[in-house]
Amino acid sequence: MESDTKIVHETEWDLLTALWERETATAREVAETLASSRGWAYSTVKTMLDRMVQKGLVAARRVGNVYEYSAAVDRTDAARSAWRRFVDTAFSGAMAPALQFLAEDARLTKRQRRQLARLLEEGGDDDA
Repeated sequence: MESDTKIVHETEWDLLTALWERETATAREVAETLASSRGWAYSTVKTMLDRMVQKGLVAARRVGNVYEYSAAVDRTDAARSAWRRFVDTAFSGAMAPALQFLAEDARLTKRQRRQLARLLEEGGDDDA
């Protein structure tokens, strides 16, 4: 998902999460999964899934008289893309201020801060 990054909007995350958890599902099954959190009608979910198919976020295949949907994007790639968009938008692409924001404002526990520091230390040897 590097150069042809697909933008995933907030509502699409909910649908993708349902598909990542189930692997494949009909629109009705996705609507039932999201009923308590979103309360969307079946027709709304079906329309959104069909639009996501057109965007390349979701794959669909006909099984009998219904369509079965599955995520066409990897969860990690989608998260990476969302993180990059956030850094680009909120921090003009500058990673250091974004990480400083995380360390200072995200209310990380001491353990989480140590984990972040360790990950950054191990993360790469580039001096560029």
